[in-house]
Amino acid sequence: MPLNRKSAIVLSSTSSNMNQYSSKVHGDSYYGYTDGYHTLQVQYSQFVGRLRVQCSLLTEPGDNDWFDIVPTSTSGIAFNPAGYIQFNANNPADGSEAYTFQGNFAWIRVYMDREHVGDGSTYDSSYGSILRVVLSA
Repeated sequence: MPLNRKSAIVLSSTSSNMNQYSSKVHGDSYYGYTDGYHTLQVQYSQFVGRLRVQCSLLTEPGDNDWFDIVPTSTSGIAFNPAGYIQFNANNPADGSEAYTFQGNFAWIRVYMDREHVGDGSTYDSSYGSILRVVLSA
């Protein structure tokens, strides 16, 4: 009997936003699964900035109930121990990448930030965008 697994769009295009939290989506634990396997597909378009994956164990998380995790990259470009993956102007992210992680998380979201890019608040088209992020849990 096949399992009824879930996929959801976590983040639509970041467009000209400099910093953006995605919507929160249910993780594996919310549905009662115990293996904790999750995969994110991120579609980049000449993206310059940082991407963080954040999770919560609570069923109703507040602003302070989220923590960064360090997913595994399928492309060899790794998240650093501080909990983010960073792309710079001389090597922007382009195309589709997959990241996997394991944990019995109730909620998952991503955070895109460019506080370290340019003046940190003014968007320039050379910063590109994240086209979308899809979670499979």
